[in-house]
Amino acid sequence: MKRRTFVAAASAAAAGAALPISVLAQSWPTKTITWIYPYPAGGGADPLARTLAELVGRRLGQSIIVDNRAGASGMIGAAAVAKAPPDGYTFLVCVSTEIVINPWLYKKMAYDPQRDFAPVCRLTTLPLALVASTQSGIANIGDLITRAKAAPGRITYASAGAGSLQHLAGELLQRTASIRLTHVPYRGIAAATTDLLGGTVDVGFVGLSTALPHVQAGKLVGLGLSTAKPVAAAPSIRPLASFESIGSFDLTQWFGLLAPAATPAPIIDRMYREVAAVMQEPEVRNRVAAQGLEPALLPPSEFGEFVRDERERFGRIVRDANITIEQ
Repeated sequence: MKRRTFVAAASAAAAGAALPISVLAQSWPTKTITWIYPYPAGGGADPLARTLAELVGRRLGQSIIVDNRAGASGMIGAAAVAKAPPDGYTFLVCVSTEIVINPWLYKKMAYDPQRDFAPVCRLTTLPLALVASTQSGIANIGDLITRAKAAPGRITYASAGAGSLQHLAGELLQRTASIRLTHVPYRGIAAATTDLLGGTVDVGFVGLSTALPHVQAGKLVGLGLSTAKPVAAAPSIRPLASFESIGSFDLTQWFGLLAPAATPAPIIDRMYREVAAVMQEPEVRNRVAAQGLEPALLPPSEFGEFVRDERERFGRIVRDANITIEQ
């Protein structure tokens, strides 16, 4: 697989834009803009996307609609954006899965994440919480490791599906803690969380915004966070990296904004500036915090470099765990 940065894609977009699109960029926007979110409404980054779309649209003087096109681990919506005209009226609200994980799992994809998109900005990050069912008897990370070493493979861990971020987090945990668990993939994190609450599976990684209310209510046990540093929203849950028995561990979900690769740089820069301005508003920062997210804005070039590094990092996890997906 060839390595190209999104930074190069953005530069090529600006240099290679045809004259009509360049002229269009000067008056952009003149009509409704669409942000495609490649997952169902209501979960993940959907609330964030809708909050930003409303406020950024006001600043641009045009409506921004959020179009949910779910399916195929985010690849249906991502493909739609990759094939859209590069005129500044279609963007992708991306998640790490369809951009940096799927390329290592699927031999056939309808788009090339490195070639077909230009970076606009990273928006936020979402820590994952490693939680245990109250019926598992696992009270802390020490219990988990001790039991897993005493009976390799007996403890089960849930994920949102084979190849999902939660699956890779579980594989990383097994490697860093030198333990062996049994993976139980579900069709989405909602079903996995339900079975964690019911005691059908022992442990699992869940987005902090989903896990925290259950931990606070005593329905799940918070074992650790996937971030290298503590999270203000969850002071009672330590980062996994802080445990001597685990060591290095830093893995988060992130959300960003991408455009078709040939979108003119002036349009990308304008969208970034308006998003950045909105992200600084106290109302938005409060909404972001309420959703369990952490502001993590990166401009186009830095976001491109970040995505490149993330793709390499997840590639190593997939290769080390020998994860394959049948198509």
